[in-house]
Amino acid sequence: MDPSPIDPHNHAPAVTADDVWGDAAGWSPTGRGSATVLPRKKAQVEAPSSAPADRNLKGLRIESKTPPRRPDDSNYQMEVQEIDGNVVRLDPAVPTAPRMPRQVTPQERPVENDVRRAPRGESKEWGLPQQQSIRWILGAGLGIAAVVIVALMLLPLINESNAARPHQEQAAYMLDEEDMAGLESWNALVIRQQEAEQVYRAFASAVVVEDILPLVRDSGNVASLIRANHRPALVSKSWVPPGNTLWNVLESDGFLFGFLEGYLPDYSRFDAYVMMSGKQLLLDWKATTAYGTATFDELAIKQGNPAEIRARIIASDFFTSTFPEAEYQCYQLLSPDNRTAIWGYARRGEVADTVLSKLLQTDGILENTPAPPHKVTLRLDRGPAGALPNQWMIQTILHKDWITPSTHTGL
Repeated sequence: MDPSPIDPHNHAPAVTADDVWGDAAGWSPTGRGSATVLPRKKAQVEAPSSAPADRNLKGLRIESKTPPRRPDDSNYQMEVQEIDGNVVRLDPAVPTAPRMPRQVTPQERPVENDVRRAPRGESKEWGLPQQQSIRWILGAGLGIAAVVIVALMLLPLINESNAARPHQEQAAYMLDEEDMAGLESWNALVIRQQEAEQVYRAFASAVVVEDILPLVRDSGNVASLIRANHRPALVSKSWVPPGNTLWNVLESDGFLFGFLEGYLPDYSRFDAYVMMSGKQLLLDWKATTAYGTATFDELAIKQGNPAEIRARIIASDFFTSTFPEAEYQCYQLLSPDNRTAIWGYARRGEVADTVLSKLLQTDGILENTPAPPHKVTLRLDRGPAGALPNQWMIQTILHKDWITPSTHTGL
């Protein structure tokens, strides 16, 4: 393919003799190649000098006055021109003190002691095997054997003296019969969680009173109360206590009991108090049902029998002219279901106030860190004239919990 096509419509004009060429002087029709005519050299224009107009002023010219050496001259000499031989020395402002010549005093050599010192370092015999005396070896062996024999002879005496000590320590830590009995009771009760759950399950699902009486403690004395306060079954026969039900063994004034706490199907909480009766677990009906001789709705309007009230108690500071702070300590009594509250007052210095102060730690600590509600069984009394309907006097602390011993005589 032709890389440079010819345009048929664009024809260059023919060359004639009259044509004027810019380089006609250097063009040769017979020469080969192209000839070029160089332009004329431009005249050098001197730049205006910035030197001053006064031509008489001469500047500093640095040059060598030595005539140039001819190429054939083999002797090359260097011209040394001394500027000035005088040297100006600066004297110090403070003259230096002249140095004193060192005086050497000869000292006599000390007289050596006649006793020669032991040589230090390695000796000629160092590293060479040496023979030990047989007498020293036999003596050392006999001495070690004698020590071992004497130690073996004294060993029975040492063991005899040490053998008597454990009997004395054992006597010091020996438990009495009452402590052993309490420990056995605690161990027998702590492993009965499943049995306690079965007892409460039968109690909560019982329909008639006759099914409840075999499950409760001291049924002969509380049978009339159970019949008077009987309520329908709380759960169905198929209900099983949930897996998160807690079981604890507690002690109050030397009295052991089991405490089972969990939730019913309606998410209400239940607290079951269980005791050992021989080898059988029985419920404490009063403590489990939080029985009271009067309800808190009745107590809030100053009605009902306040002989035996189970409540949760906390310290409070509600004082009136009828119950001044200087004479009374105020407490708040909460119902077992935490829905109703009344006020209880104990006269300062009396037994009830002393017991509650120790129980709730009211000696200056409650203002910053109040104690949690504590379960108590109380006997109340109506307040003096001028008291509000929900203000009651705390007469006696029947027990420090909701469960009481069967032979309870009060505090």
